Amino acid sequence: MNIKAFARLVDYPTALRLVLARAAGGPRPVTRVPVAQATGRVAAADILATTCRPPADISAMDGYAFAHAAMVAHASLPVAGRTVAGDRPEALAPGHARAILTGARIPAGADCVMAAERMAVAGDTVAPATPLPARGANIRRRGEEFTAGTRLVARGQVLDWRHVALLAAQGLRDVPVARRPRVSVVSNGAELAADAAGACPDSNAPMLASLLGASGARASTHLAPTDNMAGQAACLRAATRGADIVVTTGGISVGNTDHMLAILRDMGADVVFRGVAIRPGRPLTVLALGGRTIFCLPGNPGAAAICALMFVRPYLRAIMGVETPPFPTAATAGFTADAPAGVTQFIPVSLHRGPDGACCRRVPTVGASDIIAFSRADALLAVTQENPVRMGQVVFPERLFGTN
Repeated sequence: MNIKAFARLVDYPTALRLVLARAAGGPRPVTRVPVAQATGRVAAADILATTCRPPADISAMDGYAFAHAAMVAHASLPVAGRTVAGDRPEALAPGHARAILTGARIPAGADCVMAAERMAVAGDTVAPATPLPARGANIRRRGEEFTAGTRLVARGQVLDWRHVALLAAQGLRDVPVARRPRVSVVSNGAELAADAAGACPDSNAPMLASLLGASGARASTHLAPTDNMAGQAACLRAATRGADIVVTTGGISVGNTDHMLAILRDMGADVVFRGVAIRPGRPLTVLALGGRTIFCLPGNPGAAAICALMFVRPYLRAIMGVETPPFPTAATAGFTADAPAGVTQFIPVSLHRGPDGACCRRVPTVGASDIIAFSRADALLAVTQENPVRMGQVVFPERLFGTN
């Protein structure tokens, strides 16, 4: 059998299912990072509150704390002392008020707080200058936000500044997170050699490393600037060492210099699938090598980017244990598009604010080699023969940015 041939393309849903099956049930190494550095990382376990918030009844504002009944009975009260945040106050003397700052604990004996600007001060006494609020007013009760044992962060949550604030408020110094997968990105081809007559700069490796790094990976790049099979094999073997995932770009089609598949088969890799019925990106091939997953992407930058977005990024999310699916973006299509039978076509679109909400427009592209189209696009829209796009239809494109 000619191992280079695309004898039997798999459809997009099947290919994605096979990729995600590779991620299921595998080990998910865990590490700990300082809470302040946790943004973008994936929580490796549920994180529970160790204390209530607030930890005690506290004042919601700067003002005066007093017993409501005493203020009703006397109309004004002498002020005895001041309580600030961080104090453990003594009990309030009967028939007195106390100055109190926002976040300070309510002294025993007080059951109401009134804002300073709503009080009239005469010497050492205070009286309401506006109607007296109800008993219990302006007091944040112990545990009203959450109690000890409340789940603050769910396993699989991608952490951001909101979770950093929450965990830091609990006094946590570090947090268990999924270890960032180690991804080796390998580009190849004689045209990438600096001394080649028609030398081309390598845009694929830095593009993919950046894309996958933004998706949670720890990516490194490797270059085999040759069409020589032995030279490419040496680079690929070096890139594989220590990597959880290997992503190659170029050399996976059926030309005389496309050696990636043969090299990987010689290394003992098994083919998961060879070719996908998508456009662009048809040559995408996925292999298994020991515990590693190898993604062989086309060499055209646009096709490589689409394969990384639609296959490698979901795989990364899965192996890091991300539980929440990407939030769909609903937009009204400003164009019509069809796809050939049996093919999923990915169309770059830009998102705009319209009078009735978000709308999307097709971004002009010259084909699989186009990279400027992605700098003008915000999302990808999948189109099939069964699900064409019609002007004015509500569609759900996949955002290009973020982990999620």
